[in-house]
Amino acid sequence: MTSALTALLTAEIYGFLLVVARVGAAISLLPGFGETAVPMQARLAAALGVALALSAVVPGLPPAPDAMSDLLVQVAGELAAGAFIGISARILFAALQIAGQMIAQLMNLSNIFTSPGTGFESGSVAGSYLMMGGLVLLFVTDQHLSIIKALLESYKLMPPATLPSLAGLAKTTAETVSTSFRMAVQFATPFLVLGFVYNVGLGLINRAMPQFAVFFIGMPIAILGGLLVLAMTVAVIATSFIGHFASFLHRFGG
Repeated sequence: MTSALTALLTAEIYGFLLVVARVGAAISLLPGFGETAVPMQARLAAALGVALALSAVVPGLPPAPDAMSDLLVQVAGELAAGAFIGISARILFAALQIAGQMIAQLMNLSNIFTSPGTGFESGSVAGSYLMMGGLVLLFVTDQHLSIIKALLESYKLMPPATLPSLAGLAKTTAETVSTSFRMAVQFATPFLVLGFVYNVGLGLINRAMPQFAVFFIGMPIAILGGLLVLAMTVAVIATSFIGHFASFLHRFGG
């Protein structure tokens, strides 16, 4: 009786630790959860809380192996699966930073840097603005709950205690990077059109009046025009991004 109870308790604890490995790796990298502004204690508490809730419903958790090598392989598989989910989500969020950098370049604000308050390095003002807006929408639209659901459903795509397929991870990562860059270009398209018209107009004015100080007149126009276009398109950018992020989570069933 005692040995059976001990074996059951050991299996439950080991299963919980496997879930902690995947959830902890994901939360340490996920946007909104794994930001540098979030205290380590808060991230640890979130990881343990989510893992405790998921461990009761995750199917197929294996018992503790006898060999240390098998244990290391199983833990490594869980860490890899969690890190893959977190990194993929962060790659998708990078679309906002890239789009912001392109927008700032067209608005002649690319030399003004600020920190977005996230894990990303200091970037342009427009990029930081879009990043902060994206993080706010992540929680306002309850996508953080969809992230937790996606973590649970990820066990169907990547079974517990197994090493994920490297070919599958590479393919999905390449698709995520491609999607991120495509989103960035789509978000910055109105500004690309504005920049083209702006530069053509300045060129024609400079051609017609070579002695006219085009640069001093053109820069305020570029900044004002960029701010107006940003004000008109930021809602569309935010809605489109959240839609893409929700589609990304649906890959895991979130």
